[in-house]
Amino acid sequence: MTRLWRLGALVAAWLVATTVSAQGSVERITWLAGDTAAASGSGARPSDRLLDWLTVRLPGITHERIVANAKRSWTLIERGDPVCHASAVRSPPREALAYFSNTWPMPPLQLIVRRERVSALPVDAAGQVDLTALLADARLQGVIVHGRSYGPALDAVLSQPEGVAPGLRRVTAGDFGSNLVPMLLQGRADYAFEYPNALAALLRTRPEVAGLATLPLKGAMDPVISGVACPRTPWGQAAIRRIDAVLGTPEGAALLRDILMSELPPDSRRQYREAFDAFFQRRAQPTPGL
Repeated sequence: MTRLWRLGALVAAWLVATTVSAQGSVERITWLAGDTAAASGSGARPSDRLLDWLTVRLPGITHERIVANAKRSWTLIERGDPVCHASAVRSPPREALAYFSNTWPMPPLQLIVRRERVSALPVDAAGQVDLTALLADARLQGVIVHGRSYGPALDAVLSQPEGVAPGLRRVTAGDFGSNLVPMLLQGRADYAFEYPNALAALLRTRPEVAGLATLPLKGAMDPVISGVACPRTPWGQAAIRRIDAVLGTPEGAALLRDILMSELPPDSRRQYREAFDAFFQRRAQPTPGL
């Protein structure tokens, strides 16, 4: 009986190990991409440039790319599907759902507002917008994308009950918000939140974007970290380790830096140069403890 019990235990342990191994193998990755800013001159999204580079350096894996909006992307990740997001903002709630390999330190989001509405904004002596006061003003109509993360600092304020922000609307977008700036230009909203590179990219093809103003947000002046995200499953951990192993090299760090710098306007490059230097120096090595 003891022998049979031991044999049964060994078989059970083998089955468990086999199951975990199968779940942890990475033969195919479905990549979710939703960034909207086009690289200068190339017309390619930053995530496309990253995935072109990764695909060559991850042999033995079949790669598929689909465009998914924020809500759909995180539904798939939370469900544990074998998908990875190519450019996801890191936040504590998301870190509970996904493993991350950092890619870019984005300059903080700015408030984008119709110029004729700037005088109505609650701006302090430093020229920064008081977000809490802004959201409480029902006379000003703002829009954000349902399911999108705007970074930990802004998420903490934007996630308040709708009654606290009577003028704020959450809209569904096919990507991560390319429809918001047209809403401002058409007078269907007064303000939105976006990265400076996204507005700079739009300005190259839509001169009317010059009619919008950008202002910094009080309490949200630190860079926002984004990265590749894969679900918190054995498969997701195996995938992110392989991805991080190639990103965490001098070659990987150089690529990521080049993509970021090609996207940003010159003033952002200058203002956050020290933070960028420190980030990419760390990025030239694999992520500890991943």
